[in-house]
Amino acid sequence: MGTAVSRLYRRVGDGMEYCFNIETSAPLREGELERLKLVLADGLLADTVSPAPGLAGERVVEVGPRMNFATAWSSNMVSICRAIGLDSVARVERSRRYAVPVGEDRQEFIAASHDRMTECAYPEPLK
Repeated sequence: MGTAVSRLYRRVGDGMEYCFNIETSAPLREGELERLKLVLADGLLADTVSPAPGLAGERVVEVGPRMNFATAWSSNMVSICRAIGLDSVARVERSRRYAVPVGEDRQEFIAASHDRMTECAYPEPLK
């Protein structure tokens, strides 16, 4: 059986949201998805996490960890998932999605919004 990557989103503020890239060994069932939403939610409010992005359009950029290593944040999140019975979750990486303000250069915004050594821009959703 292969792995699957799904995404959940949480709005952080005007012009920014988190994208949680979730790698699983099997698709999550409805009850499992709800538990995961609670873990990723703001203040344990499951409604703050959505399967659809809140930001859209050409001016949206996404930056996150380089995919050649798992972050400490992911390791901690996988441990939490295992503790609550979500054994199929293999990795959860958190990226940031921004709406680039009108008038700002997209590439300059990206360069100023991430650490080039540990992060990169995602030109498309992760697979």
